[in-house]
Amino acid sequence: MKVAEMIREALEKKGFKNLKDASKALGISPELLRVTINKGHIPKDTTLIMIANKLGLDKSVLILASHQEKVPSEVKGFFLSPSSTKYRRGKRRYPISEEQINYLEKILSIDEIQMLRKFRQVTDESRIQIIGYVEFMFATKRSE
Repeated sequence: MKVAEMIREALEKKGFKNLKDASKALGISPELLRVTINKGHIPKDTTLIMIANKLGLDKSVLILASHQEKVPSEVKGFFLSPSSTKYRRGKRRYPISEEQINYLEKILSIDEIQMLRKFRQVTDESRIQIIGYVEFMFATKRSE
């Protein structure tokens, strides 16, 4: 979804009828809001964060969407599309995006995903120790 569409939908949900009132509430100029929504202008990240905070949007999704719109079309395929946080049964299963979860579920078990999640949370020194232990255990299992 494009930045303009995300902002427009959020403004509609908040009940803003015109751009002048919306721009006052967001703390930006009416002209900036008009060109952002109608002409696809991408504001600076600081402005996007301010808009996201006022409209209750996910800041990271809004900024990722803006950066994805800026990159050349031949490079766009190399980036994951931003999506707002989706919940499963009311709670996120892992602190990663829905798209990443769907991909990982195809190649890893739930236990492996949980192990990766824990591994991402430890210090660099602990990672070196964990990798050493796993390599040692794998080598001993292979030699048996």
